[in-house]
Amino acid sequence: MQSVIRNIVLLAVVVIATACNTTPRTVEVVDHEGSVWSSAEEIVYDNQDSLCSRDIKIVVRYDRTYKADSIALRVLTVAPDSMVLEEPFVLRVPRLSDLRPDEQTFLYRSNVTLRHKGEYLFRLTPEKAVEGIASVGLIIEE
Repeated sequence: MQSVIRNIVLLAVVVIATACNTTPRTVEVVDHEGSVWSSAEEIVYDNQDSLCSRDIKIVVRYDRTYKADSIALRVLTVAPDSMVLEEPFVLRVPRLSDLRPDEQTFLYRSNVTLRHKGEYLFRLTPEKAVEGIASVGLIIEE
């Protein structure tokens, strides 16, 4: 009887530990008209925790019409206090070997603390038009 109770308690502890270990994650992806990415895409993130460290990733969904070796873009970030940061970033997106669309994720920033509560604006702008890109977006996870 004690072993049954012990097993039930152990199972409950494992279930609770697993449930508490989920990584909070925000995914925002913007689809394009057609399959050419040529203009800025804006993503707004509502930050409620100004102490937590996060990873910010750029996600790209593309199809077999993508022919480039890489995508040069500008990443603009506007914080709730109006602080602005813009910088270049290059995505090395591999070409597809079959007809199925694919998705690639690229680490943009690691261990970042968004220090202000409120809305952060992220703008992803390609340096030149890129064919074969169906959508782009951000993944922000703790």
